[in-house]
Amino acid sequence: MNRLKFTIYGLIAMLLVCMAVATAFAGNVAVSEPVVVIKDKVLSSTVGGMVSSIETITNADKIIVDPSYYYMMLQPGTSGNFTVTVINKGDTAITVNPKMIVMPYTSSYMDESWVTITPSQKVLEAGEKTQFEVRVSVPEDTVIGNYAATITFMENGPQDDIFYPLYPGSLQLNVDVWIPPQVQILTTSIYDRVEAGKVYNYEIILKNIGDSEISIDPKLVENRYYPMGIEIKSVTVDYVTPVPYYGEYGQAFGADAITITGPSSIKPGETAVVKVKLEVPADAKGDFSGSIDLNIDDPGIRDYEQIVYLNFHVAVQPDEPYMVPFKVDDNGIVTIELKSYMYNVYASSTGAEPSFEVKLIDPQGKEVEAVRKSIKYSGSVTVGSIYYPVFKTSMNNSEYQSYSKECTETYTLQASAGQWILSVMPHNTENFEYSIMIESSQ
Repeated sequence: MNRLKFTIYGLIAMLLVCMAVATAFAGNVAVSEPVVVIKDKVLSSTVGGMVSSIETITNADKIIVDPSYYYMMLQPGTSGNFTVTVINKGDTAITVNPKMIVMPYTSSYMDESWVTITPSQKVLEAGEKTQFEVRVSVPEDTVIGNYAATITFMENGPQDDIFYPLYPGSLQLNVDVWIPPQVQILTTSIYDRVEAGKVYNYEIILKNIGDSEISIDPKLVENRYYPMGIEIKSVTVDYVTPVPYYGEYGQAFGADAITITGPSSIKPGETAVVKVKLEVPADAKGDFSGSIDLNIDDPGIRDYEQIVYLNFHVAVQPDEPYMVPFKVDDNGIVTIELKSYMYNVYASSTGAEPSFEVKLIDPQGKEVEAVRKSIKYSGSVTVGSIYYPVFKTSMNNSEYQSYSKECTETYTLQASAGQWILSVMPHNTENFEYSIMIESSQ
């Protein structure tokens, strides 16, 4: 057997093995007869009804689809239109055939009957562009949610592989089907720094702007974490014994520390308050993470939209002060500035302001009193960042959104030359900054 025949037979044998493996992998999928085409040393085959042709994909690269992504919001029983521009950037005429295709791993894929594309076909000469009108009509009985579709404008197969295909010359369409909600949720999260042995009260404010009574049934959902390899999930409970986080860390306290009370329904035009009471156990340490599912019987509110997120951090007072050694070269004035921060804290009537116990140790090891010269409070506040109407209750001032608060204390003293130590015991704060400025008296 000469070298040429051996090479040809080897190539054919290798190709047949590849097709056999691909056919076995296709499993129960309908499989068409393999077709082998040798054209300019490019091999193309059809397996499982999917076409992957280098020549076709090159053709598809000759067009531009603008936009390549489009998002629209529609209510059931309504329609919407938009325009897609297709440009032939090649040097030969092409036929544009827009159609919908089903992409793998796509949830809530919209039905083909929703979409009408005009014209249905168009021949574009080299350099020519045209516009297609896309009309999306949502049936009246459609369940609210997000629906996806992929529209291709060329007869081409996917690039890459069958698991994550990429269709050149395509448009990704997403339609958010919605209906106006009747209930506005004016409290979406409760985050707070709490102390062991104390009681805290919070309010979740709801407003019914509709014309019918809406039922609610708030339930606590405690985040539960399982060891690696076991499914992670949340469970709606009235009481749950805490289970370990990854790394053997547990919740700061159980769900029985939280009590939820409120009305079972909200009448039209009524503002309702769901009260959340937290009784922190005396031995609590760490964090509690969970949420409250409001269970609002409003078809315009999706499940994830009626969740109020909870996060409580149980502050632990340090046993020992923080020590900072510093050196004074010449007799002079030392100015110490201590700054503490608090971020995104839900307003609580029992919340305590940060403070510090400050001591100084002189070069002879004696304790020296530092005189507090000033205390400054500052913060970051925005007005009007909420897109819905604001309704006040006894505990909130929700038209103002406070993003951070800080407290700065300044101390001064006359210091002699030598090695000094600053001792700081913080209270009601999880972090602080310090600065030490030394000015010579000369």
